[in-house]
Amino acid sequence: MSDCEDIRKRALVVEEIDEDFDPTVPPSTGQEYIQRVVWEAARCEDVVVASVKKPLIKKQTFLINNLPGCVAAPTDYAPTKEWQQLQVANFSSVRQRLARCRKNHNKHPPPLKLPPDDNYHEWYKMCFGRTLESTEEDGNDFEGKAKVLPLLSIVTAIPHPVVEKMLEYEVEWLSSNRCSFSHDQGSWLYALLAALELPLTPDTCSILRNLARLCSQLRAKLDKPDHPDVAALNLFICLVANYFRQSDLADK
Repeated sequence: MSDCEDIRKRALVVEEIDEDFDPTVPPSTGQEYIQRVVWEAARCEDVVVASVKKPLIKKQTFLINNLPGCVAAPTDYAPTKEWQQLQVANFSSVRQRLARCRKNHNKHPPPLKLPPDDNYHEWYKMCFGRTLESTEEDGNDFEGKAKVLPLLSIVTAIPHPVVEKMLEYEVEWLSSNRCSFSHDQGSWLYALLAALELPLTPDTCSILRNLARLCSQLRAKLDKPDHPDVAALNLFICLVANYFRQSDLADK
């Protein structure tokens, strides 16, 4: 018995192989199959060294999906550290109040019927008051005026898995130019972030990082530092980086 066999524990009791055992005959029972496995394993070397005929290529090209971080804020666009700390503190307070309200949401039904959880088109119609088809016909880049605002009575009635799904939808719509960034869409994004439960799932964390990157790209395209969208875009980058702990995306 080899040293390797000494340290192995038997997982199954296997009957001794008969003298007339023929390894060329397919096993007809479970016991015969196990016996065949044992027979083959006994004939394997404990250590096998591969014989490489073709030398390994020292310089090889590897494809790595390396997603970039946030686009650096142009001069005078980046928020101050004090402003970021204040926004994180305010956001934390909002989340605490929302969590307390969510506990009582069953006592007060939502003021409207919410779309089915996975109905991508109906959620879009609810948020923007028009269908995806009409958006494609009229041009994707339109001002995202919300048909339904994220009232407390609505947000507290949305189950958490749907909150995550809606956040994914909102980021997708913004990144695909389904709508241009607007105050109303910013309100929905802020409300959904406030309703997210911790710890984050890997998928939701990825969505948040995409949101921060997207906001930094939109910010870099604005024509002046006092543009009305600068503060909102800075806010989402700040919350993703500093509240949800994606610090590598923070404005320095």
